[in-house]
Amino acid sequence: MAIVSVVIPSYNRGHCIRESIDSVLQQTVQDIEIIVVDDASKDDTRAQVESIADPRVRYLAHATNRGGGAARNTGIQAASADFIAFLDSDDTWAVDKLELQLAELERRGPDYGFVYTWLIGVDPQGKELWRFNDVLDGARVAALFMRNAVGTFSSVMVRRSALVAAGGMDEQMRSCQDWDLFVRINQVTKICCVQQYLVRYLQNSGDRHRISANPAKIIAGHQRMLSKLRPQLEEMGAAVKVATFKEFAKVFVSAASLGNVARMIAEVLRLMPTPSNLVWALLTLARVCKRKITRNVGY
Repeated sequence: MAIVSVVIPSYNRGHCIRESIDSVLQQTVQDIEIIVVDDASKDDTRAQVESIADPRVRYLAHATNRGGGAARNTGIQAASADFIAFLDSDDTWAVDKLELQLAELERRGPDYGFVYTWLIGVDPQGKELWRFNDVLDGARVAALFMRNAVGTFSSVMVRRSALVAAGGMDEQMRSCQDWDLFVRINQVTKICCVQQYLVRYLQNSGDRHRISANPAKIIAGHQRMLSKLRPQLEEMGAAVKVATFKEFAKVFVSAASLGNVARMIAEVLRLMPTPSNLVWALLTLARVCKRKITRNVGY
């Protein structure tokens, strides 16, 4: 029986999914199963996956395109191992990624059911663009309420029991699907980090299938995320709330959503009407107005 089930959702990634799967097959941990969930791709994804002559690779397909959340839920339901790891179909792993994560969970003990790694963003040519290296530890970590401080599904391994207790993916989320799940998992188990760069995350601005390329989905997802966070935020101090609203404001500025930015500013000034926050509010308003004007004139 597999120790780790690796869930790989995919939509029209036939050109790169083999590299992602190969990075799993090359892991130092070999007792694995790989579950590829094809979300009704129109390209050669199925042919690429079925050309891999390895019984550990399973191909599942949706009849219609249902989104990444539904694809991951399909994979979770099909998984048989006690640990589940996720990999996006254009990302890759270092060969010892799973081994180091399993060792970290073993070292930490049963209270820890959620482990992630640091990651490196790369362009389609493999050139390094950025590094993500936040460190979280414990239960109900405040930093995870403020922003997605884990980074991406591709860095995560979770005990199956914790994933089930958290309720799986919210298929109604138009963005922030990863962040939402990470927060809910951290409500039922502790999180820890393998402080090594074990994931290469493809940053492809030309990929129109990425949620990050769709401002409307970004806005809708963050609105839903904020509404889901509010009950937990009520238990937090003013400083955490203010930091959270400021992080949401950054996202809404990037999406040129003036109304949502104004609401975040109002929340911050209601909680902490300090001179520094007033300056922040004015600068933030200026940024979103500039962004909106620039977008409207097409620059």
